[in-house]
Parts: sequence; C-alpha cells; structure tokens
Amino acid sequence: MAANTSSPLDRCAGLVFGFLFHNGRATRVSDDTIAGHAGHPHDWIWLHLSLADHRAKRFLETFEPLPAAAREMMTTPHQDRIQFHLTPTGAFGVLPDIERDFADRSLGAGRLAFWFDAGHLVTTRLHSLRAVEHLRDAILDGADMPGPLSALVRLQEEFVGIVERRMMVLSADLGRIEDEVLADRDHIGSEVLGPLRRELSRYAREFSTLRGAIHRTMSARHVVQGSPLLEHLPLLQQEAEDFERDTTALSDRARLLYEEIGSRRADRTNRSLSALTVISTLLLPPTFIAGAFGINVGGMPWAQNPQGFWIVMAVCVMMVVISYAVLRKFRILP
Repeated sequence: MAANTSSPLDRCAGLVFGFLFHNGRATRVSDDTIAGHAGHPHDWIWLHLSLADHRAKRFLETFEPLPAAAREMMTTPHQDRIQFHLTPTGAFGVLPDIERDFADRSLGAGRLAFWFDAGHLVTTRLHSLRAVEHLRDAILDGADMPGPLSALVRLQEEFVGIVERRMMVLSADLGRIEDEVLADRDHIGSEVLGPLRRELSRYAREFSTLRGAIHRTMSARHVVQGSPLLEHLPLLQQEAEDFERDTTALSDRARLLYEEIGSRRADRTNRSLSALTVISTLLLPPTFIAGAFGINVGGMPWAQNPQGFWIVMAVCVMMVVISYAVLRKFRILP
C-alpha cells in the first residue's frame, strides 16, 4: 500500500539518514532532498534521527502520524529501559544496540528508540550505533526491505549477529587464557580477565533485560492482538534466552578462571611467607647470640681468645641446626 505523506515530510531536521522504499527499491534521502522525493509514490519510509541535534526533537513534536506516547518516549535523550508497546498498526519501544565512536570502536551498550506503522519507521538515537549502521549499509547494497516490520526485525538480527561474532572472539580469548593458566604461566594475572568479564556481564544483562521486556509485553493484561510485531516476539524472546544462557556460561567460566588465578597467586604468596617465616625462625638464635655478645660490658667469654669469633660462629651454626631439628620433629617444616 503506497503511503504519500508529503506535507509532514517537507523537511526533517536532525535526520541522520532516511530511505524511501517503493517496489523493493530504496532511495536515500536527507533533510535537503526529502521534500523532492516525498511526493513521489512510495510504499514506506524510514527516518533515522539523532537526538544530539535539538532540531530532531522539534521535528518529532510536529510529526503528526507519531502517537503521543511514542513521541514522549522517543524525545527522551537518555531512555535506557528496553521496552515494547504494541499498537493496532505497529509498535514503539526501545531496542538494545552497541555504541561506536568515530574510529569505529565499540564503546558499550546503546539504545535505539523506534516507532513504526504500515508506512513509517522512525528511529532515534543519542550516539552512533553499530546495528543501525550495518542495516543502512545492507540497504545501500540492495537488501530487500518489504516493510517497516522487516527492517525492525533485521535490526535485531544485526544486533544479535554483532554480539554473536563478538562472543566467539571472547570465547577464543578465554580459552587461550585458560590454557595459559593451566600451564602455570606466571605472566597471566587476574587483571587480564577484568575487561573480558565486564563485557560478558554487559551482554548478559542486555539479553536478560530484552527477554524480560518481551515477556512483559506478551503477558500484559491487554495485549493488542492485531499488532504486526506480536507474532515476531516469541522468536525474539527465544534468541534472547539462548544468548543469555551462552553469555552466562561464558561469564561463569571467566569467574571460575578468575578465582583460579587468585587462588594460585595466594598459594605462591603463602609459600613465600612460609619460607620467610622459617628463615626468620632459624635466624632467631644466632641473632640473640650476636646481640648478647654485642653488649659492651666486662666478663664476655672468649673476649681475649684469638679464636673467640670462630667459637661464637660455631655456636650460632649449632643453634641453627638444633632449631631446624626441633622444627622438623614437631612437623612445622615439611
């Protein structure tokens, strides 16, 4: 069904990119070119806006097809709660994604607010997101997007694919660290696992929150049965459960490995302390003897004897031997 929404789309301030779809072909539009294309026949349109641009909020406030509840949610810059709200012709909510910087490095968890109906898909974000950029590149390469729902589902598939590839890398890194630890390599420390554990924990939280949001939507008292998103939620929930289980398993492996490294370091420390304690114990008698003979008073034995020093040294050695024998007898030494 063709949608012609020329009047509200004369301008789209704050637009990062947009696409008009007609007969499976996508035409990319910008704020400057959207007025020239919006009047042409098209099946549906995707507008992706940046909330870092204050003009995007003004556009959303005047975009008539956008429901009031969706407008309020999408204009909130820091919307961290993953959520879904069904409508008779579509849905709106917040999806997880991964932030990236200008050097294309991952920064952490990101959020993508969305609303769609039969002829529109509007998404907003505060920072650049990976899954959105991947879908944009796929559309530019000719990927078929029959409608807004297919694009939204593809967005989640891109996010899942990014996390899956990243988890494969983390699993391989964890396996290498585990091999090093089991081989008693001393250069591996618990600090190596810190960033890895934080990233795994973040993914586990993301999928747990996503699963919870889908469960709340499907078990709501008044479920909008006609929403096109409803039939896709069970599959999305299953993917969230699978990835939550996988990330939790990797997190448990990393935690056990962290504890193993800490245990081995504690054992090495205890052995070092034990050796120092034994050495200190064996040196106590010679120290006492040396201190006693260092007293500057008269009557010191062997003070006038030319062999006095060696006699005292022999006594010290004898006391060390006796102390060692006593420690062995009482099984204080192994």
